[in-house]
Amino acid sequence: MNRKQRRAEPKPAGDAIALHAEGVQAFVAGRTDLAADLIARAIAANSAMPDAHYNLAIVRKAQGKLKQAAASYQRAIALKPDHANAHNNLGNVFKELGKPDKARASFERALQLKPGNADTLYNLGLLCCDAGEPDQAARYLRACLEQDPDDSRGVKILLAHLGLADAPDRTSQSQLQKIYEVRSRFWDQESTYFAHRLVAEALREHAPQGGLDILDIGCGTGLVGAAVRDLARRLDGVDLSLAMLDKARGKNLYDRLEQADIIAFLSAHKDSYDAILGAAVLIHFGDLQALFQAAPTALRENGLFVFTLFANDVTGLDFSIAASDRLAQNGCYTHNADYVNRLADSTGFSALAIRTVIHEHDQDNNPVPGLLVMLRREATVS
Repeated sequence: MNRKQRRAEPKPAGDAIALHAEGVQAFVAGRTDLAADLIARAIAANSAMPDAHYNLAIVRKAQGKLKQAAASYQRAIALKPDHANAHNNLGNVFKELGKPDKARASFERALQLKPGNADTLYNLGLLCCDAGEPDQAARYLRACLEQDPDDSRGVKILLAHLGLADAPDRTSQSQLQKIYEVRSRFWDQESTYFAHRLVAEALREHAPQGGLDILDIGCGTGLVGAAVRDLARRLDGVDLSLAMLDKARGKNLYDRLEQADIIAFLSAHKDSYDAILGAAVLIHFGDLQALFQAAPTALRENGLFVFTLFANDVTGLDFSIAASDRLAQNGCYTHNADYVNRLADSTGFSALAIRTVIHEHDQDNNPVPGLLVMLRREATVS
């Protein structure tokens, strides 16, 4: 065999396994293009690995290449017909491609292979919602909640969205952990989200001199922190998501970062901050009473509380599950400006401004209305 023939030989399976592993690591790091290239090379070296096709499908879907994702899931299933997760995920792709019948068939096959699977029960519930079958949707969603009592998929909020249950006071912590573990990979590249800039600009408007001790609640990957670091004498961040905090920690913006429930953290830090900032955080609370009681505890006199909400303008409706299916599925609420004003008055705040803003754009590039709220803790009269 000559040298040219030796070069043309396929790579050994070990190379395929290593390339596949590197591709998965790249995807976890948010490098989707590199991940797609590495996993495709793994498949070229050894096309008989169902998990490689399955993971390539996940990457293709993240890239928005739905037809390619469907083809990769189908190859994984051809190699491993009992791959329940591939059937389930293929159903999600078919749904996004506008093929609900194929999506339902994929979900039902996944459920046959893996009875009681919470993901598939949830997906069938959503599909039935879209199909105008609320009774069927509720049956699947309640079965999902039995398998997932911590409600990491936000079933309680969806049942309320369907009018089949009362709205919970806030998004479950398990759902927030799940949502933001995924979002942490791509959050810094999000170009249609504006809340962090709105909050930072509002702080500059009311405290241009800087030198502040600032708390960033729901700090995420540090988008607000980067925008206000120059105003801060001390900048602390608190978030539930370890994945988001890891991203923030790598930027060296904060003097302190802590994983904690926001209300518990505020309650434990009396008179500690000149400003509390919350971009797209209070959207995960329905009833804001407990948070409004905790915030002035952590603020010094004349301290600022600046945050965003999704807006509703329905008279008499203090808060509700977001009307948008996508926002509801992501555990979001809308709030009324009159409700915010009443809460501010009852908890020792004066409203500097409550403005209607464009909070972000949705997946179809439609503007999503929000509220930018700027409150000041009133001085205590001795």
